[in-house]
This record gives sequence, structure tokens and C-alpha cells, in this order.
Amino acid sequence: MEPFIKPFHYNFIRGQVDLLTRQLTTVHDADVLDAVIYSAAQKIFDLLPVLTPDQEELLMHIRTVQTESDLIHYLEQLRSYVQPFPALSESQLRQLFKKTKKLRIPPIQSIDFLKTTYVSWNDTGNKKKFFVYRLDGEWVGIESTYLPTIQKGICTICHQYSDVTLVSARTHQSDHYRAVGNYMCIDSDQCNEQVTDPSSLEKLLAKMK
Repeated sequence: MEPFIKPFHYNFIRGQVDLLTRQLTTVHDADVLDAVIYSAAQKIFDLLPVLTPDQEELLMHIRTVQTESDLIHYLEQLRSYVQPFPALSESQLRQLFKKTKKLRIPPIQSIDFLKTTYVSWNDTGNKKKFFVYRLDGEWVGIESTYLPTIQKGICTICHQYSDVTLVSARTHQSDHYRAVGNYMCIDSDQCNEQVTDPSSLEKLLAKMK
């Protein structure tokens, strides 16, 4: 069976597994626990509505969990079927940001594509943040700036309470340029671990490109 779970799908499923792990230790009523497991399974299948019989059988294993070790094993099984972020080369990245002088690119081998919904890195010296994503079938590269001030808040991309900073990019709308600013995770690796839906990211990048 080929990989079919995107990294953000896996994050969502992991969130449901974390919820079930807590419930297994606190809920002692079998009917209530069955209802919680059923609810988690339903949310997972709503997330991935089009499945082959083999894919459905794999995901359905969550309905049979009874212990925390069962849940850990379930996640380990799913990990083998995560689709990595499309491979990128350094030359592709440079092409996306060909107007950027002295572009600093992180080592490609340092990126865990199995945990990546979008590629992003910080140029701390120039306070720049770069984003790379495949939007509507095309590679999009966005260069933005960020404030050095970091605070606790809700990230626009992953919607989790994290260390965020104000990230701004120039956009061309209505025949004039203006800046689009949003609070985002300063640590994009952490953000990638937390994002469960790319729609906010896609809307944001569509405005910035």
C-alpha cells in the first residue's frame, strides 16, 4: 500500500490519539469509552473521506484499541504511510528566491519531509522568514520579515498557543502595494508538528504571492 496520509493528517490523528490516551486513564465506563473511541474514529474518517478498502482497514484499527500501548502501535503503523513533502533541491529554492540577495538556505538534509506541510526557515541576521509551498499545483516562494520580539499567542497557521512573532510580507492588491502581517510561530518546525489543516496557510500565501 502506498503512502496516503499527509503530514498534517498525521498531526490531526495524533491529536485524537493523545485525547484517547488521556481518556483511557480517566474514563472507566465502557460505554462512555466506546463513544469516545467512535467519535475519534469518525473525525479521522471525515478527514480522509476517500479511501481504498486497505486504507480504511488500516485506519479502522483505532476502533479496537484498549490500552495506551495499542495507541502507540497504531501511530507507528500509520507513520509508514505518511506522504513526505515533495523533495526540493537547493537549486529549486534559489530559483524561487532569485531576486533575494545573499540568500541563506538551510541544509536540505536537515529538513524532515515526513513532518513537513510547508518549508520555512529564518534568516536571523536579517530578520527574514521564508516560506515554500506547493499552491494550486505550483511552487510558491514567499519572502517576509519578522519582528525580533517574541510573545505567547495563537499562530495564524497552526492555530496553537505558541511562541509567535509578527510576520509581514508585501503584497500587490488593488494596484498598490501593502503589507500583510500575521502572528506566526517563530519556530516553523514546531508549527509543522502542530498544523492539522493547511487552509489558513494557503489563504495567507495566496495573499502574499
